[in-house]
Amino acid sequence: MATTLWRKLFRSPSPATQQNKNFVVRNKSHRATMSSRDTWYSHSKEHWTGIPSTVDGMLGGYSYLSDLDLSSSARFLAPLYRESTPYRALDCGAGIGRVTAGLLLHVAETVDMVDTCREHLDSAREFMGEDLFGRVGEQFCSGLEDFEPLPYHYDLIWIQWVIIYIADYDFIALLRRFKESLRPGGYIVIKDNVLERGSVVDPRDGSITRCGAMLKEMFRQAGLEIVRKETQKNFPGHLYPVKMYALR
Repeated sequence: MATTLWRKLFRSPSPATQQNKNFVVRNKSHRATMSSRDTWYSHSKEHWTGIPSTVDGMLGGYSYLSDLDLSSSARFLAPLYRESTPYRALDCGAGIGRVTAGLLLHVAETVDMVDTCREHLDSAREFMGEDLFGRVGEQFCSGLEDFEPLPYHYDLIWIQWVIIYIADYDFIALLRRFKESLRPGGYIVIKDNVLERGSVVDPRDGSITRCGAMLKEMFRQAGLEIVRKETQKNFPGHLYPVKMYALR
């Protein structure tokens, strides 16, 4: 049975962090948009609060891509864990548990879930069913920008379609915390929309899509190396390219 933690794991940024925000995105207007921390995160939280707790809601109307997405992710993970099986995984931006149920619980023994929207987490039990939900460890209702994972705790941290909602400076800090939260042999996996160049802000949901060079620079600043990467295949051509990165 999952232990649901509705505590907000909020961190108060230090004065130094607030004064010297570290940006990788070069576009000045995009930097300005991310500069007001409260305003930036309020847009995405409002957006996701109004999204239905369904697979179609989680995927923005593209539920028919879910099986393809999950099978591609499973193939990406397979070579990383040939010699060991992860015991505990973390699903970031877990929503109703689409990735938890369709991927991570087929790889790990137990999975923790973190999401900013309580309503989606509350729907996970019904969506997943009692057997699978019984292997969910903890549910954290928190934005990733403020999430504090326990050190030396996870064998796999899965972050899919959520880094677009995190400001540069918070994303780098989050990756550093996640690095400290990995157990030996563990990986951080990021799967998200990635541009060829530049960045694009979408005011409708308070998101910023970055290019691969920017992501690699943020990985570097967090002290992480790319050990495996791959591009999602067979998605519709009108969608942004989706890439997967395994980091440690």
